[in-house]
Amino acid sequence: MAKNKIIQFGGLAVPLSDQILEKFDYVHVEGNYDLYSDEEKLKLFQDGVFNRRANRNLYIFGRDAVLLQNFPGLLEQFPPFQLFYDEGAEIDPSQKKILDIKKAEPFDPEAESQEALYAKINDLSIEQIGYNIEMDFIRVNPSFKGDVTRMGNVFMELDGDFGDDYKQLLSWKMHPYGIEAHGRVNFIPEWRIDSEGVEIEFRIFYIDFNTGQTTKIITGKPEDFASEDIILVNESDTGQHIATSLYAKGKGKFRVGNVHFRNAFSDKSALMKGGQRFQDKDRLNQEIFHLFNPGDMKPPLAVYFSGYRPAEGFEGRGMMNRMGCPYLLISDPRLEGGDFYMGSESLEKELVDVIQEHLDFLGFERRDLILSGISMGTFAALYYAADLQPSSVIVGKPLVNVGDIAMNERIDRPELWGTSLDMVMDHTGEATVAGAKRLNQRFWDKFDKGDFNRTTFAAAYMIHDDYDQKAFPMIEKSLAKNNPQSRVLQKGFIGRHNDNTPGVTEWFRKQYRNILWEEYGRRVRF
Repeated sequence: MAKNKIIQFGGLAVPLSDQILEKFDYVHVEGNYDLYSDEEKLKLFQDGVFNRRANRNLYIFGRDAVLLQNFPGLLEQFPPFQLFYDEGAEIDPSQKKILDIKKAEPFDPEAESQEALYAKINDLSIEQIGYNIEMDFIRVNPSFKGDVTRMGNVFMELDGDFGDDYKQLLSWKMHPYGIEAHGRVNFIPEWRIDSEGVEIEFRIFYIDFNTGQTTKIITGKPEDFASEDIILVNESDTGQHIATSLYAKGKGKFRVGNVHFRNAFSDKSALMKGGQRFQDKDRLNQEIFHLFNPGDMKPPLAVYFSGYRPAEGFEGRGMMNRMGCPYLLISDPRLEGGDFYMGSESLEKELVDVIQEHLDFLGFERRDLILSGISMGTFAALYYAADLQPSSVIVGKPLVNVGDIAMNERIDRPELWGTSLDMVMDHTGEATVAGAKRLNQRFWDKFDKGDFNRTTFAAAYMIHDDYDQKAFPMIEKSLAKNNPQSRVLQKGFIGRHNDNTPGVTEWFRKQYRNILWEEYGRRVRF
């Protein structure tokens, strides 16, 4: 498999370590390299358009690189987070603005140590890997005599006297994941303490792959792990298994949810270089991820909400890259593979604010906004459309009646997706029919009040959907009643929810292609 490249324009050649050169091929060209005539060597541009296949390369601009002084139409097409420039270079103000938007990193080529540069370059080779350990893996110490209540796979609540000194209360069964040799991993717990007299801490045990011996123990408060002030680092030449335990003292009540592990970055990026997160402080400190790419900084801003995915991470990056416009990926890592982007009032406000802040950053209006998603991501695209009044909403296999999805678990989709039951419990506090109906209404109370008379809705749906068969007919009815001037494009596919994902995805991409051309004059090839 061909390696990605580190391409340097001008300046003194940066001395790269063997560890980095194992991951990247290094190419050094003159500072005034002619990118317009570049057909054979770098192949970065064709007819002035950036080659999307070069999106995973790293780019270093030396002091004499002409792109720091001119050619904004080229520089603005380079990928964000993957640019480095000589901090001593004289840079045209307009080009500096582009570098800042692209989150380019300055560096000193004459510094005695290049460790900081190496760390940043290494960040860009880190794979998007994240996973959680669910409730089924937890074991409660048999000596604990207090009350233990498990709320499905949402959280476990413990109430009692834990003693005056820290004692092991919970342990998570050994799992197949660990830390590779010289690896760095974040440990992110979900927790909430309800009593002032309770204190908890986590202890992480490193267990050597080969010998089975404990080689290291990391101890810390949940907030220290959650803020990434404590990172799990394996400095050995062999991989390490991870065993997790929770210790408690005092008297009272607390909750613990899933615990998460993911590769760590030098700048606290989440999952991918540039990825960010915010936490629901009102509910177990659960997280939502987002990743912004400014693209060519011209309208629209396309927002894509990831679908259900047990492997934590962002979805749709390749597709959105090919559009060329700015985009925002949003991902929900809660429960087994997502919690439909709902949460406390503060979490939902934070999500809307994140989208609005990126519109403001780009200088765009809401008419320059597209919300989109497939399956679980459709709920968020439609739900938050009521807050943001976007130009367009593009969805595939819409799901909006989350309570119905749970109730269909008994007959229409027996024991196929138990996470739907956890969602009802998480958002209503009970796993009942009444709770499911309240959860359905939560969507409609917002959507029915939305102002969509200037919004285009494009929806591909499954006619025999075994998750939420009523979703699209109810959406269509609501729009006809409350927003009769909205435009609705639709296509129904025969089958159940997962019977024709390729067909739905192709139609979804086609709608993006049409809207980008009709509304913004953009030609896109998928």
